[in-house]
Amino acid sequence: MIAIRKFDPKDFDRTRMWGNRYESMYANAEDFSQYTKQSFWNELEKKFQKDGRYLDAGCGIGGWILFLSDAGYNVDGIDSHPQAVRAMTEYDPDLQVKIARSDAIPFADSTFNGIVSIGSLEFTEGAVEKSLSEFSRVLKKDGFLCIEVPLLNTLRKFVYAPMKYLEDIFLKASGKSSTFAYYLFSRVELEDKLMHAGFSIETVIAHDLPEQDSHFGLYANWPFLRGNKPYELNMAGKIVKAVCNAISPWVASAGIVVIAKKK
Repeated sequence: MIAIRKFDPKDFDRTRMWGNRYESMYANAEDFSQYTKQSFWNELEKKFQKDGRYLDAGCGIGGWILFLSDAGYNVDGIDSHPQAVRAMTEYDPDLQVKIARSDAIPFADSTFNGIVSIGSLEFTEGAVEKSLSEFSRVLKKDGFLCIEVPLLNTLRKFVYAPMKYLEDIFLKASGKSSTFAYYLFSRVELEDKLMHAGFSIETVIAHDLPEQDSHFGLYANWPFLRGNKPYELNMAGKIVKAVCNAISPWVASAGIVVIAKKK
């Protein structure tokens, strides 16, 4: 698990950035095709039952809650950002969302049949193990956890992470200050942390965007591979993607998805 740090530009307004994302998200709230196209959805869908109760831990802009609720499932949500919860409840007052951290979940033991945590755990600085323990606590026996986090893939391990480490040293030496951004997880370490928290591993999937000409990991980490649209690759990026995937999906995949069961 490697911590990536960020250097925000002067006067950068992160709250405004998130507000713009909420507006974009809710303007397209009726289009849930992006969720059914996810590489792990076929496996995850098998876990849901109409009479179950589920939690989206770190629900962010609320896409998964809207999608699962629209599909007829009973889903609660928690997020530590008040502006996210406010935006969701303003959009749909019936959504069951609370302001809370994943390492202090405000529900009783054995409340949920399943938990989804998509793109959230990596932001819990110093609280990964506690969050996994909380997931186990609020799950019922044999309840499932579906978790997606950024993968410390081959390119990131040997090129991107060392470059970020050197960048951090150089910019700090020039007087700039950094803040924690997120963690990158290796497959072995994530599986080990889940098993230590009381889970048995059922499914592990390398995860990235489903569109043929897009790739979240390559687009986000390597600006010279970017095309004209968000997450679209240019010709060089498409070649890199093809070569990496021909070797293994774990070489450049942006994320890793693990579906586990509470022992």
